[in-house]
Amino acid sequence: MNADDARRVLLVRSFEAPMTPPWTAADATWASEQAARAAGERAEAALLIAQRAGLATARLIEREPAVRAVLAATTWPGWLGSAVVALALLAGAASDAIGPSQRINILAPPLLALLVWNLAVYAALALHRLRPAGATRVDAGGPIRRALTRWLERAGTRATRSAPAAPTLRRFASAWAEASAALHGARIATVLHAAAAAFAVGALAALYLRGIAFEYRAGWDSTFLTAQHVQQWLGLVLGPASALSGLALPDAAQLASLRFSVGPGENAARWIHLHALTIALAVLLPRTALALSAAWRARRLARHLPLPLDEPYYQRLLPARDGERRAVQVLPYSYALPPALQPALRAALESGLGPRLDVRVNDSVPLGGEDELATLSLPPSPGSVVVALFALTATPERETHGAFVQALAARAPAGQRLVVLVDESGFRARFGGIDGAARHEQRRAAWRQMLGELGRTPVFVDLSAPDLQALEADKGLQA
Repeated sequence: MNADDARRVLLVRSFEAPMTPPWTAADATWASEQAARAAGERAEAALLIAQRAGLATARLIEREPAVRAVLAATTWPGWLGSAVVALALLAGAASDAIGPSQRINILAPPLLALLVWNLAVYAALALHRLRPAGATRVDAGGPIRRALTRWLERAGTRATRSAPAAPTLRRFASAWAEASAALHGARIATVLHAAAAAFAVGALAALYLRGIAFEYRAGWDSTFLTAQHVQQWLGLVLGPASALSGLALPDAAQLASLRFSVGPGENAARWIHLHALTIALAVLLPRTALALSAAWRARRLARHLPLPLDEPYYQRLLPARDGERRAVQVLPYSYALPPALQPALRAALESGLGPRLDVRVNDSVPLGGEDELATLSLPPSPGSVVVALFALTATPERETHGAFVQALAARAPAGQRLVVLVDESGFRARFGGIDGAARHEQRRAAWRQMLGELGRTPVFVDLSAPDLQALEADKGLQA
C-alpha cells in the first residue's frame, strides 16, 4: 500500500491494539464490514486493510480533533526539498570561490574544500555499503535519519499534548517513525544530494560571473614544492578535466614562470575552465546520479511501503475465506493438558499466530519418547505450525526436553514453523506464595538457557489466564 494508506493503518492499529477510547469494538466491526462491502471480501489484503483504515480514520477525526493534528504533524513537508535546494543554490552563488585578491593559487584551487568534502562523502557512503548486512539492519540509518525519527516522534507529542488520547497518538507517531524510516531516509538523501549539486552550480555560476567583470590571475608559490612536484599534483587533480577539454596543463618550465614570486602569473581563464569541469565531474554528475537514485527509492517506497500484513492483528481484519485455515499441531511433552485449558490454548495461539487456525492437540508424548515421533503424522503443508508444549513445573533437561525439540526440528518440512510453548499455569498454582515470583523467574531463566543453546526462544503463557495482548506481540510467535 502507499505511504498515506500505511500511515492511516498504523493510526487505527494504535487505537485497536489495545482498544482505546474513543474507538470501540463496535467501531472496529463497523469499519471491517464497511470495508468488505466497499472493496469486496475477495479483495487483496492490502487493499481491504487500507480501505478499512480510511473509513476508521475519518470516524476518529470526527471524535478526536488531535487525530487530524497528529496526521498533519507527521506528514512529509513537500516544500522542504525545493526550499533546501534553492537555499543551497543561493549559498553557492554568494560564496567567494576565489577570494578578494583576484588571484588563483593553483596549488589550492577554487572550490578545493567543496571537492574534498564531496569525495569524503562518497567514501563514507561506500564504507556504509560495505558494512555487514546484519549491522546495517541494526543501524537506525545514520544521524540525520535518526534525527528525523526523533522529530516525527516529537511532532506527534506536540500535536497531542493536551488530547485525551495523547498516549495512543504518541504510540502511533513512534510506530510511524519506525515504519517510514527507510522512506524518509531516501527523501533526506534526495534533498541532500540535490542541495550539494545546487551549491556547486551556484558557486561555478558566481565564479564565471565574477570572471566577466574582473580579471583573475593564476600562479603559485611554495616553500617546499618544486615545479616538478606541482606538475604531478596538477596532473592528479586536473588531469581528467584537461583530457576531456583539450586544455593542456603547463610543463615544469612553464610552471616555474608562473610563480607569483617571479611574476604576476597568467590569465586564469583556462584554470577556471579546468576547475569548473573538475567540479562537474566530481560533484555535479555523481551528486545528480545519487539524488536521482534516492528519489527513485523514495518514490517506490511512497507507492509501496511494506507493512507486516502477516501479523495476527492484520490477519484478524480479513474476512474468512474457504480453505484458508492454518494447520497447527500441538504436541505436549510429558504433560497432560487439562481439557479445561484447551480453549485458552486455542485463544493464545490465535493471538500469536492469527485467526482461522485448525488446532489439533495430540496425546502427551512420554518423557524420553522422542523416538515415537517417527510414528506421528505432522502437517506437511507449508505455513503449518508444530507446537512443542511443555509445563513450567518440569525442570528443563537438554537430554529429554531439548532432544524432543531437536527431533521435531529435524522432522519439520520446508516452510513449517516450530514454536516452543511453556505453560505456567501449574507452576503458578503450586508456587503462589511469597517466594513464588523469584522461583518463577528462576525456572523461566532455566528454560531460556536450555532452549537458547538450541537456537530456540520459548513462549511463556499462563493457560489459566493468558495475556492475549502480550502474546500478540511475542517475538517467539511472530518469528
